[in-house]
Amino acid sequence: MPTLPDFRLETHFSNGSSATGVSAGMDIRALGPADTEGAFDVATRAFVEGSALHRALGIGLAEYREYLRPSFMAMVAQGLSVCAVEDDQVVGCMIAVDMHGGDGSTATGAFAPLGALLDALGDAYRREGDFGPGEVVLVDIGAVAASHAGRGLYRAMRLTTQDRARERGFRRVVGELTSSATQHVVLGMPGQRQVAAIRFAEFCHDGAYPFAGITEPEAVVVAEGVL
Repeated sequence: MPTLPDFRLETHFSNGSSATGVSAGMDIRALGPADTEGAFDVATRAFVEGSALHRALGIGLAEYREYLRPSFMAMVAQGLSVCAVEDDQVVGCMIAVDMHGGDGSTATGAFAPLGALLDALGDAYRREGDFGPGEVVLVDIGAVAASHAGRGLYRAMRLTTQDRARERGFRRVVGELTSSATQHVVLGMPGQRQVAAIRFAEFCHDGAYPFAGITEPEAVVVAEGVL
């Protein structure tokens, strides 16, 4: 199984908007080879431009893309991801993987604190109980382009991702929610519950508190839902 990436950050809305409704011309479909580069562009731009964690660490777009590309492509290869397309342009994506068997973070340098934070979240979830392959799907990375935020894309992609995972026999869905918008939307969906959280101000890595300046939200949250 491909190694899980060091960035398990569920969908970030580039302008902080929450979801409302999806336009009739939007096509939410399985993420295939033709859409992968577009999805990669949307995901990396959304996180670098809008994620409080990336801003706290000073991670730039070129640096993030170089780091993320191998694991992003490995995740897409699992066949559980979806994208949103309008007028032949990818405007959103949700990257999902089988949570079983993922290795710990190998992040170094500027990425190390983020990898350590998300390893801690994964460990917190695993303390809830054991699970095997094909049981828990992790919504690993997701993004909505700034031009399409507030149109219901996140929720629609989440529901499509869950439906596809259910059809493949998965029993639970997990997301690690780093923004107020995603926490509001996901925890407001039927069957979702918070199972763990780490406060940014209290997370220590190598004697430092790299995310202490993040005040909104106050914590990163692990949410679980039954499929």
